[in-house]
Amino acid sequence: METPGNDTNARTLLQIGLAVTSTSTPALNGTYVCSGLALSAIQAEMDSLTRNSGTFVDGTTTVSWPDKTGAAHSFTVAQFGSLINAVNLFVVQCYMYAAGLSATQPPTSATIP
Repeated sequence: METPGNDTNARTLLQIGLAVTSTSTPALNGTYVCSGLALSAIQAEMDSLTRNSGTFVDGTTTVSWPDKTGAAHSFTVAQFGSLINAVNLFVVQCYMYAAGLSATQPPTSATIP
């Protein structure tokens, strides 16, 4: 059951996105959208990486992924896996917050390697 105030806040957080900082590749730094079509697309890439021996949906081993501003960032499979993990954690934390299973609003930033 969703908690009305938390549900609205969680949806807003997902729309704002997750600010990601890479400790090894600053060119990956950006705020990434975590809802709607963007979330579906990142999940499709994750599915492809899992099912197709570590390649993206187009068969390549690198992907150009946009941040919230539309700026493209070039990810390797490993780097994108780290982004996917950060986004997945954020989405699940937002869900748990909306459902009232967590009283704490999730952090809106993450650090990846």
